[in-house]
Amino acid sequence: MSLVPAYRDRPSALHAARAPVAAGFCCAFALAGSLYRHPLVLAGVLAGVVAAGIAAGVGREIGRSLRLAIPFALLLATVNAVVYQEGATLLVRGGDFLGRSWDITLESAAYGAFNAMRIVVLIAALGGLMSAAVDPDELLKAMRRVSYRSALTAALATRLVPVLARDAGRMTDAARCRPHPPGRLAVARAAVANSLDRAVDVAAALEVRGYALAGRPARTHRPWSRHDLRTGIAAAIVAALAVAGVAAGIGQVDAYPTISMAFGRAELGLAAAFALLGLVPFAGRGSRMGVRRD
Repeated sequence: MSLVPAYRDRPSALHAARAPVAAGFCCAFALAGSLYRHPLVLAGVLAGVVAAGIAAGVGREIGRSLRLAIPFALLLATVNAVVYQEGATLLVRGGDFLGRSWDITLESAAYGAFNAMRIVVLIAALGGLMSAAVDPDELLKAMRRVSYRSALTAALATRLVPVLARDAGRMTDAARCRPHPPGRLAVARAAVANSLDRAVDVAAALEVRGYALAGRPARTHRPWSRHDLRTGIAAAIVAALAVAGVAAGIGQVDAYPTISMAFGRAELGLAAAFALLGLVPFAGRGSRMGVRRD
């Protein structure tokens, strides 16, 4: 669980912005990372996410999310290089095994690396920056008017998952202390049974307290702060720039049959823009002074 960032309220412009706006800022960078495979553009998007995390005081959380993302990225790159064998440049001749050839081409390895970079960007933006800088309770509170029960379920899940993980860890430690430790399957069954018991208890407690009869809450008006405006404008610019770049053909990458990659001023400018836009909510004297939520 130490690799999963947890939200902590900090005095930064991103934390001071309302949760839907801050989440939109993180999702805008995730959108940019999902639309491109160009390594320079992805490096710029990742730089923007890291810069925003450092400015918001969650640099360590971003680092933990990157340590979590790198193994998945390496696995994806390796699987693509081994399984998908298109491409004109042969790197490794693996011979025949199980009725198929196991050759590795430069194009398949490069394409896997491009997709691996996308995974790193997505995990850093959503699993790192969003998890550490966006209040989950406030974000779920914004969903109450859309679906009250879904918001309540998500709120309970975010609270119960760490509890269930600790219970499973305690069961594993207790099993090791026995003269004849039970197998992993038995410990897993016990953990699942305990989680179901907790779910029944929580459901009964909520029903007694009248949550089953709860309806859509009344609409409350909250004025937009300067942090909301800064963060919202930055999110809109990042999303618009990402879509416009794709429409203009910037950052095109073709891996097969040979690697063809656009590299020029447009790609360099787009990468630099993404990197600088991560600092927009924190730019200026006003963003450093007030962190109140009004």
